[in-house]
Amino acid sequence: MKENINEHDKTKQMMDIMRGGFKKLIKEDDTQPMDAVTAPSQPTQDPKPLEAGDDLPEPEEDGKDTLSPQPGDAAFKDELKKLQDTVDPRVKITNFKIYTIDQNVIIEGIFLQRESEESGIHFKMDLAAGEIETSMQDIELNDKVSLVLQKLKGYYENWVDEWALKLANEYRPKED
Repeated sequence: MKENINEHDKTKQMMDIMRGGFKKLIKEDDTQPMDAVTAPSQPTQDPKPLEAGDDLPEPEEDGKDTLSPQPGDAAFKDELKKLQDTVDPRVKITNFKIYTIDQNVIIEGIFLQRESEESGIHFKMDLAAGEIETSMQDIELNDKVSLVLQKLKGYYENWVDEWALKLANEYRPKED
């Protein structure tokens, strides 16, 4: 049976999150071991697919200042969809890291991949580097490939501005 929620309370909660910026919903005490910190509302069964009104999962954390959005996370899905819509539908993201203290974001990926895993156009978008790195393997440079590379460069120019704003507003470093 699906749990009924108070729509008014849920709307207030969403507005508070939007007004307050990016905030984690769960805070852990550094003195307690991970096993001791368990929320009673956590399900013990397999996770269910997200539905309208559900809270989004937090990106997996690598370190104190590093977030690694995974394929199921909203930031990952959003970035992949924009890349596929703008550059090429066959784009895959292979690595995605957000460094909140260093104010940097790195996304690595591949597109126009052939039979082997090494083939295709590999790219690395690094906010701090100020340019996009690309390398091609088993790809012949023609008009189509040149056009896709121009689209990727244009996407990167907009991506830099977008992530500079996101880092300043949504992904502020944690204050100790």
